[in-house]
Amino acid sequence: MPNVGKCPKCKKTVSNVTIEDIKMYVGREARWRGISYLCQSCKTVLGVQMDPIALKADIVAELVRALRKLGQS
Repeated sequence: MPNVGKCPKCKKTVSNVTIEDIKMYVGREARWRGISYLCQSCKTVLGVQMDPIALKADIVAELVRALRKLGQS
């Protein structure tokens, strides 16, 4: 199936995106790592989300810390 989605700014068909790492803030505090999806033609931001790979790594690290703490009790 051919790509039919178009960039809202340059109107070119979006067949590839550039992904950039970003920090996500709550107030002034950086809370999560995120990613933004950019049109390869004009670099317009098409979307933003939490980085699922970084989120998974953070959850695993937190669980490991909690389990080690329980094991020391």
